[in-house]
Amino acid sequence: MVILRFKIHSKPDKSDELMAALAEIITPARAIDGVINFDIARVLRDPDWFIATAVYEDGAALERQEALAEVHRVMAMLPESLVTPPERTIYDASLDPTLA
Repeated sequence: MVILRFKIHSKPDKSDELMAALAEIITPARAIDGVINFDIARVLRDPDWFIATAVYEDGAALERQEALAEVHRVMAMLPESLVTPPERTIYDASLDPTLA
């Protein structure tokens, strides 16, 4: 299992446009084979921050999701929309059978 956390800090004048583009990723991402969970949210105390969290069956599912046209559209927006570089963290998780 692969877990992705993607955090971005938008310029205030770009936040609404970026949120609209991020929202377009959710439905097609959730429909991809191997995507267990996919969510994007705004940080409540600072609406210029966004966090995407996703859980995939494997790295191939992550690659399929990242190949979406909607993802490419957002990635093209980032250089002019962000205050700081994005934070991308990937965790490789395995299920402990004794906890199931």
